Amino acid sequence: MKILIIDQQFFIRAGLIQLITSYTSDVAIYEAPNFELAKEYLRHQSNYNLIFLDMDLPDAEIRPTLATIKKMAPAAHIVLFSWPRPLSDIRQSLAAGVRSYLPKDATAEEAKQAIRILLQNDRYLPDESRLNDNFNRQGSAENFLSPRQLEIMQLLAQGLSNKEIATILGITEGTIRVHLSAIFKAIKVSNRTEATLWYLLRQKRLVS
Repeated sequence: MKILIIDQQFFIRAGLIQLITSYTSDVAIYEAPNFELAKEYLRHQSNYNLIFLDMDLPDAEIRPTLATIKKMAPAAHIVLFSWPRPLSDIRQSLAAGVRSYLPKDATAEEAKQAIRILLQNDRYLPDESRLNDNFNRQGSAENFLSPRQLEIMQLLAQGLSNKEIATILGITEGTIRVHLSAIFKAIKVSNRTEATLWYLLRQKRLVS
């Protein structure tokens, strides 16, 4: 079996690899922290059985990314691998070619069950009521944004520019722009001012 993991966080990739290899040794696993490197893997080999795809890559939007993967590796079983997202986002990704969804906040038992199912090339989706619960408990920023996006929002709310945020986080301004675009879409705003207001209102709700 051949697996490609596309995720920007090293510890997330390492944890997933450890879990997979605890169930099978008959596997070749490739890992890419960004989509640019992932495309290099896909150009040289297209016969991946499973592709785990982070929904919040620093250098790619989800829809064109899925279209590219489907073109370069049409037989691959794509697993959306992300922090909790609105059910509408998950459904759109499923319609665009994703077969399975594994939330990064899954419990140990959920993750083990998911990996066992996926290694058999069967489809895995968490219980829909659980997905709904993730976004109906409260309207905090943590329910909408990934940890990296929250870092950016915290700095944005301090009035920092893209360049200043990029310097603090050790990434490029282009990556900041990609993240901001994803943030605006996720929280349904159109500019930095609206995003800052959205974030501050939710922070106030948490501490009030």
